[in-house]
Amino acid sequence: MPTLLHRFGRFAVVGALATATHAAVFTAAIEAAHVEPVLATALAFVVAMLTGFALNRRWTFAVSNAPARRLWRYAFAALAGLALNAGIMYCVVHLLHWSPYLGLAAAIVIVPPVTFTLNHFWVFRDPVPRG
Repeated sequence: MPTLLHRFGRFAVVGALATATHAAVFTAAIEAAHVEPVLATALAFVVAMLTGFALNRRWTFAVSNAPARRLWRYAFAALAGLALNAGIMYCVVHLLHWSPYLGLAAAIVIVPPVTFTLNHFWVFRDPVPRG
């Protein structure tokens, strides 16, 4: 059984792959298909989220049961991460009047541990046996 740190490392690798997927789908959508950028990033987000779910489910957390329930939880955790990221950026840029790059740096430090915690303890947690 992998250690928590080992799982976090795998989670980071999957996050990097999901980010690359997002960038590739976004680029293909706007350059090759001429999709409007906001729609393109929404499409790319969904493809990247499904990619991250599949890789985290099989490799990071190695679970195979209840995929539909886990997918909904994973989507919620991903959207919570997006909301936290946007909230950090809003505070840094609009309330503190700092550089958006400081917001990006803060989000890179804060959001992954939060989303990992949601995934580890809620999305991919093994159900407690009843009986």
